[in-house]
Amino acid sequence: MPRTIYLAVLSRGTQPAHYAVYIPTGDTGDVGKLIHVTGNPAQGFFLEFRRNYDFEAPPTKLPTDSPSASGRSDTVGNKEIGDTIARDRFESVATTVQPPGRSPNPFDPSAPNCQNWLLDYIEKLVAEGYVPNSAISVVRNAPKVL
Repeated sequence: MPRTIYLAVLSRGTQPAHYAVYIPTGDTGDVGKLIHVTGNPAQGFFLEFRRNYDFEAPPTKLPTDSPSASGRSDTVGNKEIGDTIARDRFESVATTVQPPGRSPNPFDPSAPNCQNWLLDYIEKLVAEGYVPNSAISVVRNAPKVL
């Protein structure tokens, strides 16, 4: 059964916006799953699945920038710490798209980041037949800074 997925564009002030794929848990809602890479150009990025993500809940500062040692999710407040183990087809495809590594010039505004990874991921989803080709335009036309 087809379902709607969203491009989440999250503000980071004057820095490039953070891009993620958001898949609601049910037919409606502010609770769902984020598929994204997290990190920075100086240290590189890693893939993360944040299940039970609630846009309405107040942000919770996570105790670490890396997934739990077991690769499983833990809960902090009502936010779930990211998981790195794929549980469905969308997540499995994400594991085949290499996150950007360390940039030789991390202060270069054109250094690869989560926006580049997300475009590569969407292109892979299109190639696999999971989303329509128009999804590529959605990512390309999204604001780079909010």
